[in-house]
Amino acid sequence: MKEKVVTVFVYKEDPFEAHISVEGAECGVNEKNVRKIFFGYEKPARGVVVKFKLPNGEKKFVKGE
Repeated sequence: MKEKVVTVFVYKEDPFEAHISVEGAECGVNEKNVRKIFFGYEKPARGVVVKFKLPNGEKKFVKGE
């Protein structure tokens, strides 16, 4: 199964503010769970990799299992 990579642009971490791409919304990443995924409380759906782009240019990847 091919993994789908979705992008989330993080504008601020506190309070958490982000923009979810259309692909992310189609794969179940929404405003309610994106913060939980970012901080590690929740995982994305199986086969989905969420790529967070941080304000300082860093990238953080969270893979669904």
